[in-house]
Amino acid sequence: MTRGRWGELRWALVGLLLIAWTLRLPPLLQTPLHPDEALYGYWGKLISQGRDVWLTGVPAYKPPLLPYLVAAAQLLFGDTIAAHRLSGLVPGLLLVPLTGALACVLYDDRWAGAMAAVGVALSPLGVVFSGAAFPDMLMVVLGVAACLAAVRDRAGWAGLLAGLSFAAKQTGLVWLPLSLLMRCRPLDTRGGIRRYTFKLIGGWLLVAGFVFAWDAARIAQGAASFWQAGVVGYGGLRLVWPQEMWPRLQEWCRLTHYLFASPVIGGLLLTGLPLLILIGLARHPDSRYARADISLACFLLVYVLIHWLLAFPTWERYLLPLVPILAVLLGRILRKVASWLPFVPSTWRFGLAGLLLVALLTVPAFRASAGCPPMDGERAAYEGMEKVVSFLADLPEGSVVYHHWLGWHYHYALGDAAVYLAYWPNPAWLARDVEVFGDREPRYIAFPGWESSARVEHHLSGVGYELDPVLSVAGSDGHDAFAVYQLEPSSDR
Repeated sequence: MTRGRWGELRWALVGLLLIAWTLRLPPLLQTPLHPDEALYGYWGKLISQGRDVWLTGVPAYKPPLLPYLVAAAQLLFGDTIAAHRLSGLVPGLLLVPLTGALACVLYDDRWAGAMAAVGVALSPLGVVFSGAAFPDMLMVVLGVAACLAAVRDRAGWAGLLAGLSFAAKQTGLVWLPLSLLMRCRPLDTRGGIRRYTFKLIGGWLLVAGFVFAWDAARIAQGAASFWQAGVVGYGGLRLVWPQEMWPRLQEWCRLTHYLFASPVIGGLLLTGLPLLILIGLARHPDSRYARADISLACFLLVYVLIHWLLAFPTWERYLLPLVPILAVLLGRILRKVASWLPFVPSTWRFGLAGLLLVALLTVPAFRASAGCPPMDGERAAYEGMEKVVSFLADLPEGSVVYHHWLGWHYHYALGDAAVYLAYWPNPAWLARDVEVFGDREPRYIAFPGWESSARVEHHLSGVGYELDPVLSVAGSDGHDAFAVYQLEPSSDR
């Protein structure tokens, strides 16, 4: 993108990056911390503070790249949520020019590249999750970089980058076959094909070897394999039951709306992509452009089928790999549509297509930045959590804080506090623990707004204790988000 042929578009892309950065700041700075984000931050603190550099004392169910990047950010910029979320912000910004460059090189068309970059920069899903510390955005940007390296015939770099995508998250495996397909220039000999494949897979195996060596070192110290822990965390990967197929398909279709949150763009993709493939197969089946279209479409189909037919959770962030691929195809489709417009100079046609794309995506992007759409509701449910941990951090030394739903937040935010964290598996266990040790230290418990305290109160009353409210946190909608109680002897005890 630094080549002279980009011309006047170069500065427009710089402006696009500034807009993308502006859109991603509110989610980064204002959105509540998700439990998974808190867990990754806790892993980073264990590493950066030297308490558990190999993560042997925690059930680490992700590959090592994200926790060590988080630890590096904490060492460089301090232990803040903003520093923690740099692992999502930086990849989210890099994804914009990388996607544009991929489209430009695939189709030898700077206008398709510019429109693909716009699609990624203004994607509501990309805006929201660039301001989060999940491994998904890191995995996606490394996968797109691997594809770009493959298109430019840099097989070794493509393999290394695809391996790093796997080192960020297990599902980064999906970028390896796409990188193999992205070599669009015809190879003259079988030897050339073998050399290319050998270099790419060799680069991937080099990174994967480091990942599994790290895992083997952990296992030797008594930890569980990250791969095994990840499968257990999903509840065991399995094929979905027949009765699950239709509800899961409906839910995934609902979530795909947030990729671009525009019915017009959705219609363009649904109608334009099949037509694009049919025209390519009918007219130029052996062209590099037709092969690129088919390769990207196959990636989309296989990725969707895997997440539909295997029992993956239906979460919005699992759709992030679709954003850059759909943006590339969207740029290709808009470029084709614009080329068919009559009586308009070519530069004007492509410029108008780009402006139309900006107009369609601007409102959804700004709504996503402001937190308006009903997406990423998991993080919104933890609004006010910072007040809870701030209150608990100031408790007297030795105070006991019971946790059941909020443990990852507590371990991340209260790891350096002078309180003792105790997990309670059920109300009966909690009541028994309070009955035996309740007279020693002050004891506290917090309930999120979606959980009732009735069962706990019932069991505590049986051992002569009650919940005394000490803090109530209201959400932006006015409802109680969290309630903190001290466990006290009953007044009639």
